[in-house]
Amino acid sequence: MSTSSRLRWIRLFFAVSPLPFSIVELGANPLETPVLEMARQIKDRIVHVEGNHVVVKSPDSLKNVAGKAWYVVNTSRWKDVPAFVRASGLMADYVPGKFALMQLDDAAVEQLSAELHAAGMACGVLTRLGESTVSMERVVTPTPVKPVDTEIVAVTAMASAIDSNRIKATIDEMSQIATRYYQTPTGVSVPDWLVGKYRALAGSRSDIEISKYDHTTVNSRQASVVVRVLGTSRPDEILILGSHIDSVNWSDGTRERSPGVDDNASGTATNLEIFRVLVANGAKFDRTVEIHGYAAEEIGLVGSLHMANDYKIAKKNVIAMVQQDMNLYKEPGTPDKIWFVQENTDDGFNNMLGRLVDKYAGIAWGKGSLTAGSSDHASWRRRGYAASFPFEHPQDHNPHIHTSDDTTVNANAFSQAAAFGKLGLAYLAHFGGLN
Repeated sequence: MSTSSRLRWIRLFFAVSPLPFSIVELGANPLETPVLEMARQIKDRIVHVEGNHVVVKSPDSLKNVAGKAWYVVNTSRWKDVPAFVRASGLMADYVPGKFALMQLDDAAVEQLSAELHAAGMACGVLTRLGESTVSMERVVTPTPVKPVDTEIVAVTAMASAIDSNRIKATIDEMSQIATRYYQTPTGVSVPDWLVGKYRALAGSRSDIEISKYDHTTVNSRQASVVVRVLGTSRPDEILILGSHIDSVNWSDGTRERSPGVDDNASGTATNLEIFRVLVANGAKFDRTVEIHGYAAEEIGLVGSLHMANDYKIAKKNVIAMVQQDMNLYKEPGTPDKIWFVQENTDDGFNNMLGRLVDKYAGIAWGKGSLTAGSSDHASWRRRGYAASFPFEHPQDHNPHIHTSDDTTVNANAFSQAAAFGKLGLAYLAHFGGLN
């Protein structure tokens, strides 16, 4: 189909479509296609990108329906949409072997997530849609303040102080919480617990701010946590190191035991340990460093989507974002390794972080595809920010997540988690400009 024909089809589609969201195919190179330049009325309404397909909101203002929301549902395991997915709500459209566009009520979201888990899908298989649009500009690979090919002696010393036993202690404590599911009382209290941990480590540092980020406007009583270390010379430039703080048991029920050791006490504990080492060494940075603990990731990246949208609206200058989500599992007998997920990440950024793995973590690294899941990095990438997602093996990750068996019995590669900690510390030091 020619560009002009596609544009005429798109205009006709929106003229007759009664739905608030629709799928449009842009062609082989969606970031370069003339459609984006010639049809600004479409470009400015794109709310989700999947390969060469985009989800576009209608010209009319979105009609919110109480208790319902629109979602992109990952169906990459199937050529057609399975019957259990079709039965979960109103399906507006789908792309075979990729995703479906659906309106779901709150109960259906829980049920569908559980069924997708049972079918072998991973985290982040649902993405909740809203009014916020996706940046279709090319992501700029971030530039480190201090080149990644140059060793920073202070970072080598700090990396050696990353303590796997401390990471384990935090994971053990988090896993004792019955569940961190975002709608439960224990899930709602997790941010306060984590804020307390960070404040105890921060001490009297006046350049460190620790707060909660409210998400009640997007139907989450669970807040996110934001730890901010103000930059000394470039405070308006922001680096983000994230993890999600919620857990879920899709097998037995969302109110049942959900230790979430690997998913994602591991990433949250790793980031806390990075912060401990930085504060213990009096570390300061040229750029502002933010450590985020995201709410409600398991139910559609809710917390990170809300925050990324707010940051974009506020025109905050986010230089880069790295997500820590699942680093504690590996097949028995295999060596520690860091994998960089290729979906919704910047390849040049991944390569630079890989060189930091070589320099400071001393383990192997690689790149791989995680098509049956995602994490909070995708929220930042869709708003036009460079992102990276270091992960355990993307094709052989922990099979016990989202169950009561996500425990240290089944995931206990603590030296591997420590290597992720060394990477995260080096990322902040080189890209943030360690003073």
